[in-house]
Amino acid sequence: MVVFLHVSAAGVSEFGEGWIYFNIYDSLVRACVPLFLMLSGALLLGRDEAVAVFYTKRFLRIFPPLIFWSIFYVVWKAWLAGDLSGVSASLLSVLKGPAYFHLWYLYALVGIYLFIPFMSKIYRNSTHSEKIAYLSIWFLVACVIPQVTYFYPGLGDLVSVYGLSSFMGLSGFVFLGAYAFDRIQAQTAPSLVLDAAVFVACAVGTALSTYGLSMHDGMPNQLFFSYLSPWVVVGSFFGFRLFVALGARLSRYAKTLNVLAGCTLGVYCLHMFVMNRLSLVYGGLIEGHSMLWIIPALVVSISVITLVPIFIARQFKPLRHII
Repeated sequence: MVVFLHVSAAGVSEFGEGWIYFNIYDSLVRACVPLFLMLSGALLLGRDEAVAVFYTKRFLRIFPPLIFWSIFYVVWKAWLAGDLSGVSASLLSVLKGPAYFHLWYLYALVGIYLFIPFMSKIYRNSTHSEKIAYLSIWFLVACVIPQVTYFYPGLGDLVSVYGLSSFMGLSGFVFLGAYAFDRIQAQTAPSLVLDAAVFVACAVGTALSTYGLSMHDGMPNQLFFSYLSPWVVVGSFFGFRLFVALGARLSRYAKTLNVLAGCTLGVYCLHMFVMNRLSLVYGGLIEGHSMLWIIPALVVSISVITLVPIFIARQFKPLRHII
């Protein structure tokens, strides 16, 4: 979904041939980052771990890949520029921000993981109604109010005025993931059809809203592409339910899926490099063809080409800590 997102994003920033397809595909996979965070919540909020133990485990998993891939992209960009003399200074600048834009997620995880031990205590000691209350306030403050104030700027900055910043940000997805997973486990028969229908309906809502707003503005407007757009949040909830239910039906492929799952971080970090290099080849080849099938074809190609070196590298156990 992340690869789909980045391939689609290449054509949504300005009107052109195939913009409709870029919009549709981008809208369909907008739940990718929320799903990452919801998985973290489902796996971590139910645990009762000491803060020091949690931080040691999680940050030993985050920082080695963050450092390795930051060095990789700093050196690559310097090599492209034909000047390696500024590599050391660029490496120091990594402390202030990602060396390549998609690495922002690894930085965001640092702040989110710092909060998880405390969120875990809140979650485990909250009643069902209290969990609903938290998620409702988060949805209103982080998702609804920003969109309302976009269309009605005269309302002012309600979040700052009323001191609601505690309910802002992506960390709400962690709480939502834990809640969604608990509800799935409490169900006797999850409705795949309903979950799939709502997930697709939210993607359609994102695409239509983006199309309508962009036509109104006379230029592409990506307001509804926000991970905290109401369409995306609701779609992520039902998408999470859908994928967990589907995953339960794929247990006979558990070994293969486990191997692929181990490669996902490496694929996430490397795919932008592959996409950049591959664009030198496919740029002229896709001209005149419909984006309806070109986008999926590029996604499959980039994903497979990226997966191969990551899979090979992970056969060496020491490399699994950084890839």
